[in-house]
Amino acid sequence: MKQSCIFIFLWTIVLVVNGQIRDTADHKIPASWKKFEIAPRISIGTQRSFFTEIGLSLQKYFYHDGGFIVYNAYSAFEWNPAHDGEKTVYGPKIGYEIVNNGGSGAIEIKYLTDGDVDDVMITPKYGLGLGFVNLFYGYNFSTNKYPFPKIRKHQFTFVINTNLLFYANKYEKKR
Repeated sequence: MKQSCIFIFLWTIVLVVNGQIRDTADHKIPASWKKFEIAPRISIGTQRSFFTEIGLSLQKYFYHDGGFIVYNAYSAFEWNPAHDGEKTVYGPKIGYEIVNNGGSGAIEIKYLTDGDVDDVMITPKYGLGLGFVNLFYGYNFSTNKYPFPKIRKHQFTFVINTNLLFYANKYEKKR
């Protein structure tokens, strides 16, 4: 009797799952972007102290039945404000991100200086995101033995790439 109940339960689940209709709602999202689109990029984060960045990103989205993939190349300017008698640290950075169904990975290279000392850092990152909004954990590798006390090995970053908003407006205007 117990085996019959389990069999009937599982068979009912299979029929219900197969009986679902496909979502036919128009979400107004293109199947994919044919080329990279440019848009502003901003982020805030911490690496022993607060930092922010502003720059430009190039994004390309691919949507399919299994989810989405986002390719994102960017260049930005990082700024770490002066704090507790330490100098302001700033500099340019470039990077590349890939987001696949919510999981994301990235690599960035940045040149930082406080006017007296400089450093080049390489930061691999991983995290969660949708392409236009990402949360990353990164590990900084310094080429100059971490000369800035406020910038250490671990980094958390919240990134906004506004490209999806720009593209949605562009898509709406063509209709």
